Amino acid sequence: NRCVNMIAHLFHSPLGEADAAVGVGTVGSSEAIMLAGLAFKRKWQNRRKAEGKPTDRPNIVAGANAQVCWEKFARYFEVEMKEVKLSEGYYVMEPHKAVEMVDENTICVAVMFGSTLNGEFEDVKLLNDLLAEKNRQTG
Repeated sequence: NRCVNMIAHLFHSPLGEADAAVGVGTVGSSEAIMLAGLAFKRKWQNRRKAEGKPTDRPNIVAGANAQVCWEKFARYFEVEMKEVKLSEGYYVMEPHKAVEMVDENTICVAVMFGSTLNGEFEDVKLLNDLLAEKNRQTG
């Protein structure tokens, strides 16, 4: 927990002085993706069950440049992988295209901080703003 709290403070997490960050240490990015994916899936399933909705068709949205572990997660844990195709000369996921693919069964949108193709960061701020707006409109 000490390391998790240190990382939370490093990234300016909005915790109060007495609050403890929640997280888990992993050995690498693949393990982190698997654990995060499972957490996303379980949270989505619990919410859907509480709403009386089906829980058998979760999906994730990720760019074609995503780390292969996202594909493995989808395959291993029965989650549909919606792949955002890349554009010529633009080798990261385009936020507008990603948001168009999001639906009520989307458990997460995976972004890359350092694309496996060229090291470029995806526009997380724009993606967040677009997703927040879609959520306001559709719930």
